[in-house]
Amino acid sequence: MVDTNFACPPAASWKGLRMAKRGPKKKRVNTPQAGVEPLRSQNIMIGGHRTSMRLEPSMWDALEDIGRREGLTVNRLCTQIKERIEEQARRRGINPEEADVTLTSAVRVFIASYYRRACTEDGHLRAGHGGSDPFVGTPFELPAVDDVDGGQSSVAAGGSFPTPGGQSASPGTHLEA
Repeated sequence: MVDTNFACPPAASWKGLRMAKRGPKKKRVNTPQAGVEPLRSQNIMIGGHRTSMRLEPSMWDALEDIGRREGLTVNRLCTQIKERIEEQARRRGINPEEADVTLTSAVRVFIASYYRRACTEDGHLRAGHGGSDPFVGTPFELPAVDDVDGGQSSVAAGGSFPTPGGQSASPGTHLEA
Protein backbone atom coordinates (compact mmCIF):
# COMPACT_ATOMS: atom_id res chain seq x y z
CA MET A 1 0.00 0.00 0.00
CA VAL A 2 1.29 3.43 -0.94
CA ASP A 3 1.16 6.24 1.58
CA THR A 4 -0.58 9.21 -0.05
CA ASN A 5 -0.51 11.36 3.08
CA PHE A 6 2.51 13.43 2.48
CA ALA A 7 2.99 17.08 3.05
CA CYS A 8 4.44 19.49 0.59
CA PRO A 9 7.42 21.35 1.93
CA PRO A 10 6.63 24.87 3.09
CA ALA A 11 6.90 27.58 0.46
CA ALA A 12 9.91 29.02 2.27
CA SER A 13 11.93 25.90 1.39
CA TRP A 14 11.30 26.55 -2.31
CA LYS A 15 13.04 29.89 -2.04
CA GLY A 16 16.07 29.99 -4.25
CA LEU A 17 14.86 27.25 -6.59
CA ARG A 18 14.39 28.50 -10.11
CA MET A 19 12.27 27.18 -12.89
CA ALA A 20 13.85 26.73 -16.29
CA LYS A 21 13.41 29.82 -18.42
CA ARG A 22 11.57 29.48 -21.67
CA GLY A 23 12.17 31.66 -24.63
CA PRO A 24 14.87 32.24 -27.18
CA LYS A 25 18.30 30.99 -26.30
CA LYS A 26 21.09 33.47 -26.03
CA LYS A 27 22.89 33.82 -29.31
CA ARG A 28 26.20 32.03 -29.21
CA VAL A 29 29.18 34.02 -30.25
CA ASN A 30 30.82 32.14 -33.07
CA THR A 31 34.49 31.82 -32.43
CA PRO A 32 36.34 30.93 -35.58
CA GLN A 33 37.54 27.35 -35.47
CA ALA A 34 39.69 25.41 -37.84
CA GLY A 35 37.85 23.04 -40.09
CA VAL A 36 34.19 22.37 -40.69
CA GLU A 37 31.94 22.41 -37.64
CA PRO A 38 29.04 20.02 -37.06
CA LEU A 39 25.52 20.95 -38.09
CA ARG A 40 23.61 23.21 -35.74
CA SER A 41 19.86 22.94 -35.35
CA GLN A 42 17.91 26.15 -34.98
CA ASN A 43 14.20 26.92 -34.75
CA ILE A 44 12.80 29.29 -37.33
CA MET A 45 9.34 30.57 -38.16
CA ILE A 46 8.12 29.89 -41.68
CA GLY A 47 4.87 31.65 -42.46
CA GLY A 48 3.98 31.76 -38.76
CA HIS A 49 4.76 28.08 -38.15
CA ARG A 50 7.78 26.96 -36.13
CA THR A 51 10.13 24.46 -37.70
CA SER A 52 13.79 23.65 -37.33
CA MET A 53 16.65 23.50 -39.77
CA ARG A 54 20.08 21.93 -39.43
CA LEU A 55 22.82 23.91 -41.10
CA GLU A 56 26.53 24.37 -40.68
CA PRO A 57 27.41 27.35 -38.45
CA SER A 58 28.98 29.12 -41.44
CA MET A 59 25.66 28.76 -43.31
CA TRP A 60 23.74 30.27 -40.37
CA ASP A 61 26.25 33.15 -40.35
CA ALA A 62 25.84 33.65 -44.10
CA LEU A 63 22.04 33.59 -43.79
CA GLU A 64 22.18 36.24 -41.06
CA ASP A 65 24.58 38.37 -43.13
CA ILE A 66 22.35 38.18 -46.19
CA GLY A 67 19.28 39.03 -44.11
CA ARG A 68 21.06 42.03 -42.59
CA ARG A 69 22.18 43.24 -46.02
CA GLU A 70 18.69 42.82 -47.50
CA GLY A 71 16.83 44.21 -44.47
CA LEU A 72 15.11 40.90 -43.68
CA THR A 73 15.02 38.66 -40.65
CA VAL A 74 16.27 35.10 -41.05
CA ASN A 75 12.66 33.97 -40.54
CA ARG A 76 11.36 36.23 -43.31
CA LEU A 77 14.19 35.28 -45.67
CA CYS A 78 13.53 31.54 -45.12
CA THR A 79 9.79 32.12 -45.58
CA GLN A 80 10.49 33.80 -48.92
CA ILE A 81 12.77 30.94 -49.99
CA LYS A 82 10.01 28.43 -49.11
CA GLU A 83 7.44 30.49 -51.03
CA ARG A 84 9.76 30.47 -54.07
CA ILE A 85 10.21 26.68 -53.85
CA GLU A 86 6.44 26.23 -53.77
CA GLU A 87 5.85 28.64 -56.67
CA GLN A 88 8.51 26.92 -58.78
CA ALA A 89 6.84 23.56 -58.12
CA ARG A 90 3.42 24.94 -59.08
CA ARG A 91 4.83 26.38 -62.29
CA ARG A 92 6.18 22.93 -63.16
CA GLY A 93 2.77 21.43 -62.47
CA ILE A 94 3.86 19.72 -59.24
CA ASN A 95 1.98 19.86 -55.96
CA PRO A 96 4.35 21.84 -53.63
CA GLU A 97 3.99 19.17 -50.91
CA GLU A 98 5.25 16.55 -53.36
CA ALA A 99 8.30 18.52 -54.49
CA ASP A 100 11.64 16.84 -53.86
CA VAL A 101 13.36 20.04 -52.68
CA THR A 102 13.84 20.47 -48.94
CA LEU A 103 13.98 23.89 -47.35
CA THR A 104 17.43 23.20 -45.91
CA SER A 105 18.79 22.27 -49.33
CA ALA A 106 17.15 25.30 -50.91
CA VAL A 107 18.69 27.59 -48.28
CA ARG A 108 22.18 26.23 -49.00
CA VAL A 109 21.67 26.69 -52.77
CA PHE A 110 20.31 30.20 -52.18
CA ILE A 111 23.34 31.20 -50.08
CA ALA A 112 25.81 29.89 -52.65
CA SER A 113 23.90 31.56 -55.51
CA TYR A 114 23.59 34.86 -53.64
CA TYR A 115 27.32 35.10 -53.05
CA ARG A 116 28.20 33.79 -56.52
CA ARG A 117 26.13 36.55 -58.08
CA ALA A 118 28.05 39.10 -56.01
CA CYS A 119 31.46 37.80 -57.10
CA THR A 120 33.55 39.96 -59.35
CA GLU A 121 36.93 39.37 -60.85
CA ASP A 122 38.33 42.19 -58.72
CA GLY A 123 36.84 40.59 -55.61
CA HIS A 124 38.44 37.26 -56.47
CA LEU A 125 41.81 38.92 -56.88
CA ARG A 126 41.48 40.75 -53.54
CA ALA A 127 40.53 37.46 -51.86
CA GLY A 128 43.65 35.80 -53.29
CA HIS A 129 41.72 33.44 -55.56
CA GLY A 130 43.31 32.04 -58.68
CA GLY A 131 46.55 31.14 -56.93
CA SER A 132 47.77 27.70 -56.11
CA ASP A 133 45.63 27.19 -52.99
CA PRO A 134 41.84 27.62 -53.34
CA PHE A 135 41.39 26.78 -49.64
CA VAL A 136 42.96 29.98 -48.26
CA GLY A 137 40.42 31.82 -46.14
CA THR A 138 38.01 28.86 -46.00
CA PRO A 139 37.31 26.38 -43.19
CA PHE A 140 39.52 23.94 -45.11
CA GLU A 141 42.66 26.06 -44.89
CA LEU A 142 45.36 24.13 -43.08
CA PRO A 143 47.67 25.83 -40.60
CA ALA A 144 51.27 26.26 -41.60
CA VAL A 145 53.06 22.96 -41.18
CA ASP A 146 55.78 24.46 -39.04
CA ASP A 147 53.05 25.41 -36.57
CA VAL A 148 51.71 21.86 -36.42
CA ASP A 149 54.47 19.29 -36.82
CA GLY A 150 57.73 21.11 -37.26
CA GLY A 151 57.65 20.93 -41.07
CA GLN A 152 57.24 17.16 -41.41
CA SER A 153 54.28 17.29 -43.84
CA SER A 154 54.69 20.50 -45.79
CA VAL A 155 52.67 19.21 -48.75
CA ALA A 156 49.46 19.26 -46.68
CA ALA A 157 49.83 22.99 -46.10
CA GLY A 158 50.74 23.81 -49.67
CA GLY A 159 54.52 23.64 -49.23
CA SER A 160 56.97 22.00 -51.56
CA PHE A 161 57.10 18.26 -51.98
CA PRO A 162 59.69 15.87 -53.35
CA THR A 163 59.20 14.64 -56.90
CA PRO A 164 60.73 11.71 -58.74
CA GLY A 165 64.34 12.55 -59.45
CA GLY A 166 64.80 14.44 -56.20
CA GLN A 167 63.57 17.81 -57.48
CA SER A 168 61.33 19.87 -55.25
CA ALA A 169 58.09 21.40 -56.45
CA SER A 170 55.30 23.49 -55.02
CA PRO A 171 51.65 22.70 -55.68
CA GLY A 172 50.50 24.30 -58.90
CA THR A 173 53.97 24.36 -60.48
CA HIS A 174 55.05 22.20 -63.39
CA LEU A 175 58.48 20.63 -63.69
CA GLU A 176 60.09 19.88 -67.01
CA ALA A 177 60.95 16.22 -67.51
